[in-house]
Amino acid sequence: MEARGVAMTLTWALPLLLLLPTLGVVAIALGSDPRKTALGVSLLNFIPAFLVSGVVLREGEILFGPEVSTLREVFPIQFRLGCDGLSLPLVWLTLVVTLAAMGVARGEVKRSKEYFICLLLVGLGGLGAFLSVDLFYFFSFHEVALIPSFLLIGIWGQGDRTGAAWRMTIYLMLGSLLLLLGLLGLVFAVPEISRTLDWRVLTETLRAQPLGVKHQTILAALLLVGFGTLVSLVPFHSWAPGGYASAPAPAAMLHAGVLKKFGLYGLLRLALSMTPLGWKEISWVVGLMLAGNILYLGMASLAQRDFRWLLGFSSAMHMGTLFLGLIGGTVLGLGGALVLMVGHGLSAALGFAVAGEIGHRTGTTWMQDLGGLAKKAPKLWFYLMIAGMASIGLPGMANFAGEIMIFFGAWSTHPILVGIAAWGVVLSSVAMLRAIRSISSGPVSSAMTAQQTSDLQGAREVWPYALLTILLFAIGFIPNLVLGPARPVLERLIQP
Repeated sequence: MEARGVAMTLTWALPLLLLLPTLGVVAIALGSDPRKTALGVSLLNFIPAFLVSGVVLREGEILFGPEVSTLREVFPIQFRLGCDGLSLPLVWLTLVVTLAAMGVARGEVKRSKEYFICLLLVGLGGLGAFLSVDLFYFFSFHEVALIPSFLLIGIWGQGDRTGAAWRMTIYLMLGSLLLLLGLLGLVFAVPEISRTLDWRVLTETLRAQPLGVKHQTILAALLLVGFGTLVSLVPFHSWAPGGYASAPAPAAMLHAGVLKKFGLYGLLRLALSMTPLGWKEISWVVGLMLAGNILYLGMASLAQRDFRWLLGFSSAMHMGTLFLGLIGGTVLGLGGALVLMVGHGLSAALGFAVAGEIGHRTGTTWMQDLGGLAKKAPKLWFYLMIAGMASIGLPGMANFAGEIMIFFGAWSTHPILVGIAAWGVVLSSVAMLRAIRSISSGPVSSAMTAQQTSDLQGAREVWPYALLTILLFAIGFIPNLVLGPARPVLERLIQP
């Protein structure tokens, strides 16, 4: 009883996770130093996260908000937050990538106040989406994060920033519209007396009174297209490479590292548990689409000459392997998908951070104009190597742990797709190793000489890269850091 009382007291840590970034936004708007404030609240947010983690590891979940009641209203919206073993790793991913992004962000950018407010809002939107139990807030928090993402690319981006921002916005808004239709379909599929927006209650209701196969298939397809567009699943992918290549480094870190995981999390949380028969019916369609991600985008990665574009295509390509874990139908495959989600989030954030630093210090990210980075900036070269090795799944790193679990988990049901995914590893390796060789080796390029390129200086510049690197190795060697708390939830997801 005493432990239960402590857990109830610590439920206030959940809204605190959202309150601190909000207070940071207000403080910056009122005139405090943008970078210091953003860094401070991002670091301070680790305190409630540790409290939440303690309760989740001990109790299995932690909830905050009004108790759910059976209402007859059409939209019984209730602000209710929750965290369990499935959402906890993604909450920590959001906190870590947000902190690293604030560390990489430069305080001397134009309109720095608005810049850091937008970055904080993107992180806040990701946290809110992963913590929301009510479907209204689950959907709304993600939409809140899309608006500052558009502004970050359109105002502070590079290259064809306007076109990239509009393309991303149009794609993601259309995907969100289809997702909204799917969510409404789930809510209105249950009897009016049991209607709720609490996904926990909704899941229990649809498990006890499952929908027909045809009905489930339609809803699963809507969720697939809606979430799949947000994840950049082929053929709804074309917004991603250009959007990431044009975004400032911290924005690319947050979007590729955090927001892209919202779609995968939503499919895990909703589609697999509420429409299991429909998900099985469309699994062959998912297989074709993920093969497109792996093969088509893998070949496109080989054709890239700009390092930012290569990272953008590579990031979208790896979504194919993640979807293979989702259709494998095993706890091992789903666990591998979760581990790879975290690993990809960390490695993508590290990759875009390095690319942004190279672009800032040399004035270009065209690989043919770079060379000799290992001689000119050995610390930056080291983290480039770490990001590249993590991306291609080097053993000992988080991405490898997730991929190997997915391959073994999906082998019994989808051996051909496992073979395609293994071939994708080869394509990814060739593209990334060629890029690293071009940037790192050979004589010092004219771009580096002309710009007087310097290396990362001291702990103040190195720590964001070191933080992401340490976690990539920690999860690679101990994947149970992610899989342990999530296993009971994943087992419930695939229960008939």
